[in-house]
Amino acid sequence: MSPRFVVVTIVVALAVGLIAGRAIFSSPHPSPINNPTAAAQDDAAAAASRAMTFTQPKAPAK
Repeated sequence: MSPRFVVVTIVVALAVGLIAGRAIFSSPHPSPINNPTAAAQDDAAAAASRAMTFTQPKAPAK
């Protein structure tokens, strides 16, 4: 094999590897930190927790 063929093969292999790596490891989904639905669910859970605090019966006084 000629040295030119080896160099071209290595360059092509690196290019294919970079393209495949970017396609595999890129995140198609947005970050959950920026998800407003999760914040709304947390707010709803906090409101439900506060409501349960006020609706539970009191312990009998001794």
